[in-house]
Amino acid sequence: MTEYEMLRIIDFLNDLNGPFGTVVPDSRGDPIFALTLSLMQAHLTGRDITKSALAESGGVPFVTAMRHISQMIDDGHIMLDPRTSTGRSFYVRPSAELMERFTTYCRGVKATIGRTFGTIDSIDDVDGFYFGGSNFSRVVIPPPRLQTHRASGGKELRFLFRKDNYFEALRNTWADLRSNVGSIQNVDLLPLPHLYDRIIENGGRATSEFDVICVNKPWVGDLVNRGLVRPLDDLIGQSHVQPLDFSPMVWESASWQGAQYGVPIYTTVELFLARQDVFERSGIAYPRTFDQVIEAGRALQRPEEGLYGVAWNGARGMPVANTFMVLLGSCNSACLNLPRRRIHTPMHDLVSDKLRAQLLTDQAFEVLDYMHRLKEVSHPDVLAMDWDRRVDALLTGKTVMGYCWSMHAALMEYHVKSVVSRRMRYLEQPKGKAGMHANPVGGFHLMIPSNLAEDRVQLAFDAISWMCSPEVMKEHVSEGFPVAPRFSVAADPEAAASSPVMGVVDRLLRSNSVCTWSRPAVPEFHGIETILGEEIHAALRGDATDREALERAQRRIDDLLRVRNVAAVQGVSAQ
Repeated sequence: MTEYEMLRIIDFLNDLNGPFGTVVPDSRGDPIFALTLSLMQAHLTGRDITKSALAESGGVPFVTAMRHISQMIDDGHIMLDPRTSTGRSFYVRPSAELMERFTTYCRGVKATIGRTFGTIDSIDDVDGFYFGGSNFSRVVIPPPRLQTHRASGGKELRFLFRKDNYFEALRNTWADLRSNVGSIQNVDLLPLPHLYDRIIENGGRATSEFDVICVNKPWVGDLVNRGLVRPLDDLIGQSHVQPLDFSPMVWESASWQGAQYGVPIYTTVELFLARQDVFERSGIAYPRTFDQVIEAGRALQRPEEGLYGVAWNGARGMPVANTFMVLLGSCNSACLNLPRRRIHTPMHDLVSDKLRAQLLTDQAFEVLDYMHRLKEVSHPDVLAMDWDRRVDALLTGKTVMGYCWSMHAALMEYHVKSVVSRRMRYLEQPKGKAGMHANPVGGFHLMIPSNLAEDRVQLAFDAISWMCSPEVMKEHVSEGFPVAPRFSVAADPEAAASSPVMGVVDRLLRSNSVCTWSRPAVPEFHGIETILGEEIHAALRGDATDREALERAQRRIDDLLRVRNVAAVQGVSAQ
């Protein structure tokens, strides 16, 4: 349950109690209940509140309210935080126990409402819908064909998505009160490495198990090259999807050799996060270079107290490979010898038989040196840290800084477990010695498998066009998800005001201060990622020297690229 939901439940409970005052005018309700709602609302919105301010907000006589507040303090439900250095005045906040109990209570309220409206069957399904004002007030109507298909008893559409907070919300929107065109059981959510394997496995079937799949941006060339996804140009041309409403870089990342294979569902930029409260107390400047990150980490971490400097993806495989590629970008380099352009060029236009690995460079050695030093200011288990563990370390306050996709800012700001809400500063990526603030752009596209039955293709695209519509995107952006592949959504004042990172991402996209080349979407990307995930991890473990690891990676990636070049030559000869 997110803070958004809890705040809306508080509003709902306050609104529900209000009308009763017209029935029994002198009724004051339960003062402890009213005070608890006011206390929780202040806490969830990050507003400091004193005892007297709380008493005045409870809607009960001041003396009565103060008496109940004192009792709640004695009972351990309310904690006191010194307001000044003298310790004579205090702010009040809920205890951890009260917070936990109130969260459980809100889940119960949400479940009761869900059962009343027929959205869920039991409290076990409470996460199956979102308790949000916009869900009930703004009608996001699915296309007529989808409604007719569902009403006629047709086979429900199936989706394969990544397991993350955005796709969980999208799943719930698909099954919410208004749409009524599917259920959460129709959506498979898988972690990133397993998602790729499932897409490949599904592509080997005679008929696709899924109508719509989500595809990570760097996988596009690979899946097109394998023939596993369907071009969508004809469907897009007959639809209301407007390519010009998307950032050109984002839209073109779903194209290959002149054909469009997907529609962007969300865009995310990897940023550098720093605890604003910790940095301001210390007087240390926010880091802008690799060396400054290390210096800040050494100065601010307190391992004996369980507080570490930096969170980053060090786990073997995809996580550490992506970290290495992203950091190379901050050194103005890439893992392949891609030709560079001042303006964005689609990746398929950069692929040629001259493509080779580019790892025996000063920049690659600088990145590995930086990663070794990062280990010294990171959690001891950093070489097992993946995306989920990285996010958990940041939002639970175990690290002062960290690399993090902007997509996860929603968790930093609104997750009930977060202790860093409104305390995070979202910064550009620190750069290497001769590098640049290269902020890699990532995200996902919705695509249709090439082996989907022909009679289901239009329905699948209807679902894509609805899920990627400005209305649905705004629905999610207004709930705190900092994603805006559409200019029309990013320009919406309500959407822009919904997240502290929204403006940062939009500014970077509009100023072209992002890059796609650090994680090149070539057909061999998965193989390159696998090789780097093994060799870089071996170097960080100390099982190989940096030079040995980079030389092996260079050789293995070159061999991988030569296989493709030989196959291409043989294909031309056969024609």
